[in-house]
Amino acid sequence: MKQAKASSKKKATEKSSTKAPSTNVKSVEANSAETASPTKPDNASNPESSKETNAAASAPQAPTVDEHPELPATHGKVGVFGGPKDRGIKPDDKLALPTGPHGVYERIRSLNPKGFYCAMRWNYHVQHLTPEEVKRWWANKKLVATNAKNGSAVVVRAVDYGPHENTGLDISISPGAAEALGVEVGDEVDIALADPKAPLGKQ
Repeated sequence: MKQAKASSKKKATEKSSTKAPSTNVKSVEANSAETASPTKPDNASNPESSKETNAAASAPQAPTVDEHPELPATHGKVGVFGGPKDRGIKPDDKLALPTGPHGVYERIRSLNPKGFYCAMRWNYHVQHLTPEEVKRWWANKKLVATNAKNGSAVVVRAVDYGPHENTGLDISISPGAAEALGVEVGDEVDIALADPKAPLGKQ
């Protein structure tokens, strides 16, 4: 009887030894991930180089300084702003240029949509002038905008900063000026400084 039990234990041991060894999937995946891991970038081994690269990318660019105030563009696409149909204006939004009496910054809502005014992305960095002095220089400065297709021209006064560069537009004008020019948003116009004595409106 004891011999039978011993022989059965021996058979069980032989069977277990013939089984395929169990595989630990997690450890295999971990090993393969380690061997297949991509090489680190060169600057990872050099932390100083990495810091310099990040600093250069995040450092703000110095503004362009003009010798004297210049038009941001002499030709470009036109936009329209101001008036009751302009949904991008809040009641308390003020003009970027001090166009009011004694250099007061008026509210955009005070603009008459039938009037003739404009906005461009003026460069406030000019040699020997402070940004505030540049704003006063541009305030109510007269510009002439000409429809590149039909030759119609209007004289408008500078009152605000814009349009935003993300729009792809170079100048924004009043609804009245756009109507007089016969242009819609995205049309192209020529832009120049006008005679200071020229009356506002269609030429």
